[in-house]
Amino acid sequence: MTSDPAHTKEIAKTFDDLAHDRCCKYKSKGLTASTEVLLGLLTEKGLVGKTVLDIGCGTGFFALETLRQGASSCMGVDLSSAAIHEANEFAKESGLQDRARFEVADAASIQHAADIVVMDKVLCCYPDADSLLKTASSSSSDLLGFVVPRDEGLMRPVMRIGTGLINLVEMLRRTGFRLYLHPLRSLDKLLVDNGFQRSSKAKSRFWLVFLYTRPGLDAAVRG
Repeated sequence: MTSDPAHTKEIAKTFDDLAHDRCCKYKSKGLTASTEVLLGLLTEKGLVGKTVLDIGCGTGFFALETLRQGASSCMGVDLSSAAIHEANEFAKESGLQDRARFEVADAASIQHAADIVVMDKVLCCYPDADSLLKTASSSSSDLLGFVVPRDEGLMRPVMRIGTGLINLVEMLRRTGFRLYLHPLRSLDKLLVDNGFQRSSKAKSRFWLVFLYTRPGLDAAVRG
């Protein structure tokens, strides 16, 4: 399945409506558990001095957290103009605007070079996972991290039922927004075919956190 302008418009509208509340929630409660795990894996591998591309960055809080952990600069792209507005305002409030850049874009159709690329709960909102991952892997020189629903083991039926119910509600509301459970093996194969290997896998309550590296990076870090 491929994305189309009508669908990306629906994604943008959905997250336009959520942008302000999400920014406020982060400011009051901080990162979610799965996002903390992803940030921890990146920090462990080495964020200091790295450039970061956050695909589907939302209101920018994760990208800005990477700067606080030592990244040299970050760039975030998102379909939601409201979320990008919040991200740029938040960067100014945080005094990080000189090292952060946020813009409205469809990440599946553009490429920005970075050491590290992240996608936090983005693949499940986008129908064309292949295009998104191909762009992400082409953009990353070192690391690629992402968070997806925990669609495996005992949690798989729970995820399938939950996703079905959410999509039913969206259909009844006559929106074009849908959630997707892309096959984990397909995601892994695509990344391996594009020059990556899995470095880490971790779990939170409802999410899986993956970190992929380009071969040779681990040896270079140890050396």
